[in-house]
Amino acid sequence: MNTPAAAAHRILLGTGLGLLVISGLLFSMGFLPPENCNSEASSCIPTNSFGWLIPIFSGIFIFSGLLIWKKPEFFENIFPNIDEEKRKGNIEELLLEEHLEDSKSSSAWTSLEKKLLIEKFEEE
Repeated sequence: MNTPAAAAHRILLGTGLGLLVISGLLFSMGFLPPENCNSEASSCIPTNSFGWLIPIFSGIFIFSGLLIWKKPEFFENIFPNIDEEKRKGNIEELLLEEHLEDSKSSSAWTSLEKKLLIEKFEEE
């Protein structure tokens, strides 16, 4: 069963794990933690604090993916945990209700116009 919640779980978890691998590479290459280099050191590459955003976002994505997996109702409004047939039925039901409301409003306008025409005719 492929629901939007399951797809979001896989996407967020995969993105988080990918960012975690990138964070590991940054640590092993010496780009994290940030360094300020002197002009004399030719092997030093200056880095700034924005590099910490990659491991932070990695943790956020992994946490969100696991949260959707454990408690799919937590993000129910964004990623519903219902299959395609139920979603299609819900949308068709909403469209039917909207169509019925439109038909009621058009019949109300028709009856109002009819009353106004009758009143106008009686005045003349």
